[in-house]
Amino acid sequence: MTQELYHFHTDVKAEWVDHNNHMNDAAYNRVFSDATDSWLAFLGLDKETIEELSYTVFTLENHVLFLKELKLHEPVTVQVAVIDHDSKRIHAFMTMLNEDNVKCATYEVMLMGIDTESQRPSPFPEKIKSAINDYATRVDQNEKPSEIGHKIEIIKK
Repeated sequence: MTQELYHFHTDVKAEWVDHNNHMNDAAYNRVFSDATDSWLAFLGLDKETIEELSYTVFTLENHVLFLKELKLHEPVTVQVAVIDHDSKRIHAFMTMLNEDNVKCATYEVMLMGIDTESQRPSPFPEKIKSAINDYATRVDQNEKPSEIGHKIEIIKK
């Protein structure tokens, strides 16, 4: 049985709105980055634990797909799913939804566990690894989002 995914909540701030009167593309990355930090804290890797364990997570690669505009003060929810993971990496997928539960953007990201003392990749600490493993079971692996691996191209007719 699939369990509920983690949800991060915010709303569109005035400083995120650009001259087109909608949330600027950089702000989508800000929200997805904040959602990542919040989700990692939910898994047990909060600021205090990062300092205590000398361990953090870096973003190696990401891809944002913009699907619908978001306007000033509009509520936003980000759902986080684990697509794959190993001893030190997480392939995650996030979906940004508006207040009507309409998909506004997606974020595919590869995260890497890092030993902050050596600044080198390192396996997840045991309690974090366990939390990632448990969380990964919340995603139905037979229903991967169609946006995963989305290729940027101009389709010629």
